[in-house]
Amino acid sequence: MGKIIVGKQAGFCFGVERALKIALESREKQKGPVYILGSLIHNPRVVSDLEKRGIKTIHDLNSAERGGVLLIRSHGAGPQIFKEAEKLGLKVIDATCPFVKQEQNLAKELLRDGYQVVVVGDPEHPEVQAVVESVSGCALVINPLNIELLNKEDFRPKVGVVCQTTQKQENLNRVVGVVLPLIKELKLYNTICNATVQRQSEAYELAEKSDILLVVGGKNSANTRKLAEIGTSMIPTYHIESIEEINPHWFRGKEIIGVTAGASTPQVQISEVVNWLKANLQEV
Repeated sequence: MGKIIVGKQAGFCFGVERALKIALESREKQKGPVYILGSLIHNPRVVSDLEKRGIKTIHDLNSAERGGVLLIRSHGAGPQIFKEAEKLGLKVIDATCPFVKQEQNLAKELLRDGYQVVVVGDPEHPEVQAVVESVSGCALVINPLNIELLNKEDFRPKVGVVCQTTQKQENLNRVVGVVLPLIKELKLYNTICNATVQRQSEAYELAEKSDILLVVGGKNSANTRKLAEIGTSMIPTYHIESIEEINPHWFRGKEIIGVTAGASTPQVQISEVVNWLKANLQEV
């Protein structure tokens, strides 16, 4: 059997653990229905478990019963959601990750101080959308994957930058490097979460030590996909959500197997993969 190395940073981050604790405590204390607008975290397995416990994921506030509880997910939400929920008679419990909340507050501070607000990240990600909504839409989102378009942007002289908490540091660095020569003044808040930095750094280390890397977590999780991108740039890497996706042929001729997981991946999901490897690799 090959050697298995499991990343020490793999699994839930502080923000996700906190959001889940708030969700479960809310369900325990509230008699009425409990809703989440969008997935609490980007992990289908966890979302399914919450549904079984009576915490319903909705995509439209109008589908919630009056008098119910609305949980704001870890990715945050704009002020309009809070106002609409209040009008609909919903009790709001905020489970936004504190680091995401800080990102929103810094964006508001930049706008107040006269800076053009720039958010570096995926424009389709709910965290980024919530940050933009927190400044009433007065923000430019720069996707690091489309950095070649930046020269066409009409930047103001003063630009303030925040970053999606799960972005890679090099993505932020690249954007700043392109924007800086085009403006007079730049104020940068590096809002990349330390847990993200640690996981990504460890993914590089695991890839250097291993012959193959398994990244466990939701396919819809941005931070998990970035770990897979890091691995893929170095060694054969497979992003999986469950042991059903594992192909024993992957491990032929591989001596050292690295395993890591995104910040929204529960320990039980990681353990299942590791236990499968221990039980089945003798046959490869």
